Amino acid sequence: MARVALYVLAAPLDYRRKAWVGSVYEGLLNLASRLSSQLGVEVQVNPLVTSSNYRPQPPPAVDGVLVVVLSGGTDRMIYNIVSSIGRPSLIYAHPGENSLASVREAVAALRYSGFEVYTVYGSLEELEGRVRSWLLALKTYVSLRGSRVGLVGEPEPWLLNVRDPGVLRARFGVDVVRLSWDDMLGRAFKADSSMVLSKVSELKRLFPVVEVPDGDLEKAVRVYYGLRSLVEEYKLDAVAVEARDMLVEDLRNYGPYLAVALLSSEGVPAEYEVDVEPLLTKLIVYRLTGKSSFMANLTRIDERRGTIVLSHCTVPIDMIDVSRSKLTTYFETGRTVAIRGRLKEGEKVTVLRLGGPNLDTMLVARGVIVDGDIGDPNLCRTQIEVRIDGNPLELVEKSIGNHMIVAYGDIVEELKILSSIAKITLIQVA
Repeated sequence: MARVALYVLAAPLDYRRKAWVGSVYEGLLNLASRLSSQLGVEVQVNPLVTSSNYRPQPPPAVDGVLVVVLSGGTDRMIYNIVSSIGRPSLIYAHPGENSLASVREAVAALRYSGFEVYTVYGSLEELEGRVRSWLLALKTYVSLRGSRVGLVGEPEPWLLNVRDPGVLRARFGVDVVRLSWDDMLGRAFKADSSMVLSKVSELKRLFPVVEVPDGDLEKAVRVYYGLRSLVEEYKLDAVAVEARDMLVEDLRNYGPYLAVALLSSEGVPAEYEVDVEPLLTKLIVYRLTGKSSFMANLTRIDERRGTIVLSHCTVPIDMIDVSRSKLTTYFETGRTVAIRGRLKEGEKVTVLRLGGPNLDTMLVARGVIVDGDIGDPNLCRTQIEVRIDGNPLELVEKSIGNHMIVAYGDIVEELKILSSIAKITLIQVA
């Protein structure tokens, strides 16, 4: 659980402000309790600070610092608290009592000294939403430490942006577990037949259109159980698997496309092609929102309409309208089992990807789905058209890799905060 220290600051109180500051402080106590309960973040509330010489002794062992500034004359208080604790900080400036002047002075000094700070400004009524976004981003960043990402097999030969697993450990504290594709397939063959047939029946009831024979569906389900067995044994938080069926004729009916869709819908971000950067992006999205996301190729751009087309041969089942989706074959081989899923039209989405030589860059764009199932026979099976806020060509001009992640909802603000905390350069399409 992420832990945050909350400090409320005001210059030595005169009669005029004492009652108001006291009332605000009590309200912040209630806010801290509410957010702690709702978000699963421990907010440690400290006594009201009014002395310019205050410095926390000893500094609390926390993951972040939240400083609420209610007046001017607090420059040194802000600096002493944030610099003593040395953790990512949010500093809020109240729009009255010269708070903003003190915050600007302190923030400049802190940044010159190398400390990471995130600032917000606005009415007290706006504070809860701002704090909530910051806490969610901090919680996400903290939750990555100690996460385990499984790589089953090898990256596909066409992937050029292959990161050293050591970068994940150094940047985010994420451990990479290398696993054998043959071990996965062996576990698939050993999966209990009654369990496999039960899952096949469940899928046939779920999808109104199934364009593959039962035998192929059984093989794809076995791959799911083989992959799930590795996830459970090695306690994986996310997993990427080699799509060996694309390269080996004898394995054409053992594709992982259904398997990763099922696992993602069960809360284990999963993908094929062993592309680490988008997999880590999917894990970040899941930790931030608690929801699945869709990895896809950017396949078309219409600059005049301001839209892009994204497509891939699988999608988490909990993201689609199953009643208007189908189980079909994989696009490149015409074999095994893939998903043609219809995503939700009219839904706001965030399109993003983490990348860069040291996983130090994030490309993001806001958008809305204007077509949830294009139905083009010359593209991967699941195809969506998204209208982008800004110039869609920037997704090419500023590319940090092919695969992009599509998440439901507008989470750009939280990603901005996360990038600030993790010292990631955020590039936003505009």
